[in-house]
Amino acid sequence: MVPALSFLAKVLAGLITAAGLDQLTKHGYMPQATYIKAALKALEKDDLDEAIRNYKLSVKKWRPSQRSEVTAEIISSAISLRLAKLESRLAELQAILHPPWYSLQYWRNLLPKNRDRLEQLRQEQESFAEAMRVLQKLQAKLEENDKVPQGN
Repeated sequence: MVPALSFLAKVLAGLITAAGLDQLTKHGYMPQATYIKAALKALEKDDLDEAIRNYKLSVKKWRPSQRSEVTAEIISSAISLRLAKLESRLAELQAILHPPWYSLQYWRNLLPKNRDRLEQLRQEQESFAEAMRVLQKLQAKLEENDKVPQGN
């Protein structure tokens, strides 16, 4: 059984419309509220890259509104919170890895049985430092919109 020509035309029109909407959304031509909503949903899913991308699309073609500025502050505070947690953990690791020479921890670190544990802590410290650099780049990417003159 062959589907009717009108059915195929409707399906084709729907596919073309969906593809066109995707392209409009991808390039920032949809209303600003669309991108703000998507940015906040991405933030709920803990996806900072997607949240920043949607925020940048929201101000790409439109002047920043109060809602978009609040969204930027929410994203910025989420990044700042993560940075603060990482800094706190790095300070803890620093105290364990490099204690003062007169402390008991210093002498424990010299024991051979603690070398593996110390190496794991060093690797953890390096990974946290890398995560902080990535978050700082995201923060800078979010803030670079403030320096660019807006159209419309």
